Amino acid sequence: MTTLCVNPACPQPENDDGARDCTTCGQPLGVAKRYRCQRLLGQGGFGRTYLAVDEGSSPAVVCVIKQMMPGGDSHSETLRERAAANLDRFHREADRLATLGQHPQIPALLAVIDNAQGQFLVQEYIPGPNLDQLEVRSQTAVALVQRLLYELLPVLAYIHDHGVIHRDIKPANIILPPAPQPLVLVDFGAAKAVVDPEQLKRTATVIGSAGYAAPEQALGKAVFASDIFSLGVTCLHLLTGLHPFDLYSVSDDAWVWRPYVSAPVLLALGRVLDRMVNRRLPERYGTAGAVLADLRWSDLAVNAAQKSPQQSKIPEAIAPAATTPWEQRFALSLPGMVANGLAVSPSGRAIATACSDGSVRLWDCTNGAAIHTFGKALGLFGVGHRGPVNAVAFMPEGDAVVSGGDDSQLIRWDLANYSGQRLPVSGWQISALAIAGDRLVVGSGDGRIYLGPSAQGEVAKTLIHHQDRVTALAVAAGGQLLVSGGRDRTLRLWSLPSGRLTRTLTAPKATITALACHPDGRIVSGDQSGLGQVWSPDHPDEGLVIYKSASPVTALAISPDGGWLAIGADDGQIALVNLQGPNQTTQLRHAWAVRALAFTPDSRMVVSTSADATIRFWCLT
Repeated sequence: MTTLCVNPACPQPENDDGARDCTTCGQPLGVAKRYRCQRLLGQGGFGRTYLAVDEGSSPAVVCVIKQMMPGGDSHSETLRERAAANLDRFHREADRLATLGQHPQIPALLAVIDNAQGQFLVQEYIPGPNLDQLEVRSQTAVALVQRLLYELLPVLAYIHDHGVIHRDIKPANIILPPAPQPLVLVDFGAAKAVVDPEQLKRTATVIGSAGYAAPEQALGKAVFASDIFSLGVTCLHLLTGLHPFDLYSVSDDAWVWRPYVSAPVLLALGRVLDRMVNRRLPERYGTAGAVLADLRWSDLAVNAAQKSPQQSKIPEAIAPAATTPWEQRFALSLPGMVANGLAVSPSGRAIATACSDGSVRLWDCTNGAAIHTFGKALGLFGVGHRGPVNAVAFMPEGDAVVSGGDDSQLIRWDLANYSGQRLPVSGWQISALAIAGDRLVVGSGDGRIYLGPSAQGEVAKTLIHHQDRVTALAVAAGGQLLVSGGRDRTLRLWSLPSGRLTRTLTAPKATITALACHPDGRIVSGDQSGLGQVWSPDHPDEGLVIYKSASPVTALAISPDGGWLAIGADDGQIALVNLQGPNQTTQLRHAWAVRALAFTPDSRMVVSTSADATIRFWCLT
């Protein structure tokens, strides 16, 4: 094996493997008397990258060494200024890698060397070809692009959250390790740390690879969305096998890539790619999370259109390395009654159930032990429900539970002394409950929504627009949007805290039976016809069908971390859909109709109730 001299001025750097000093220039061959460079991996304007062996470890470990090259900023006026600029760039890159290298898809920084030999960064070696070296067949190109997006977008989100713009995303800087390892993003030599958002408004160094760099980056004004552009262009290259210069039409001022793709690209994926590579910054995705959200929901829609969830199968080329099944931990039997509604306490330690026998019951979430039962009213003057209880909710502090039922009563149960108090609310049967901040939201059988008072002085209001029973309520993250669904086949969006109706969606074709809000702002609805649909804030009048059931959808829940969607149906099926990657659905089952679903705050347990008189606790293993 050859040993390379790292002296930039050496005319003949190749040496025998056993040599200690360069036979041409005499410089020691061991960097810091430890690392032996064996092969040149690449060279750019700022440095060289070598494949090396760490002889200081036992056994010797393969690593990558990046050498900072002399020379530098063309605007520097003296050699001293150039040297200072290079040294500053070196230490800034080292600082970035020390932090970012903690991500499993970014090579770890192993050592920083600044000595008489020069400046060197020693990084973890990632085996495997880069995507520029990979021979991509047309049959697998689409699957590879999907994998690339699902695996690299979270990495972009990570580095952007740390205030870093990569500025050189291209096929050569993405490594494909052996299975089952995910793709790895390398070469942060051109990266820029954004300490102050005002930096993004100032012109900086023009940097990046021709064809892959976004227009604003080519003008020295790179932003976080510039990395999204480069990743999108990388996808077009993989799909077509052509350089970006061959895919952009100057005369049309547009990307022309579809004619060069031999395998079919789904319409939804094509729309995502088109928005990623939009040259107009305001029309491009602003965050990696926004791209992921569109991609995931679109994949669900495609799956629902092509086949039932039970038949879905992920292509092997984009399947995740490991499955994440849900398994039942334990079940509770409720002889003679059904839990119509369900709520999990803010701490995640207890659940409350709204029961058909008029009781509200508390259970320990860790072992299923009964904690307390608020029984049905005895006599005319006792506090308690006089008919089935339909809905239950914990107050934000976790010190009280509120329940509503067919008897039109709204009762607050104090968990400190287990006492009950009727709350003033007018209307027919109480059909749905939700909590918006510290305000209670109550849906009733006459189509009215009661919006309770707040500690900040907001007065109670009655919202009147539904023409029939309010069947479901949900509050978007942040508590500024209330969503209601009704038997009148409409979805209504209400601004909070004002309670003003901002939009009515009439697109649903069946009675809305369940609602849930995702942290990304999307609204998921289930209806009597068995459809699960997602409604985007950008296009609120266009419902995307993401689920089809042979029976009505009866319950929905989204995990607090946004990673899982639970869908319950009248036939007893529960579909747990993974929203963190390519569509993967776990099927669970009750004997009869699912009545309610709720996740614990840590997103690792989902609780379900059913007409089979059971409560089941399912855990992520």
